[in-house]
Amino acid sequence: MDTVKEQVERFKGKANVFLRNNLKAFIVDSSDDYYFCYILGMDEDYIYVEHFTGKHQGEKDKILWFDIIKFEEYEDRV
Repeated sequence: MDTVKEQVERFKGKANVFLRNNLKAFIVDSSDDYYFCYILGMDEDYIYVEHFTGKHQGEKDKILWFDIIKFEEYEDRV
């Protein structure tokens, strides 16, 4: 089982890949908020995202790394 710090480091690495390749992400935070987003950037404390669909489409958010509980590639369902 990863520590929270190890999980955050893994999420940061994953975010770098998503940012470089312009991949869609699905993120869930500890408040049970869902983000269907592109990664715009990141720093030591936050990841910056833009929603690509849903009621928040086009809005930008920042998420504290330690609040992220799920981070994966968004998959279009056909």
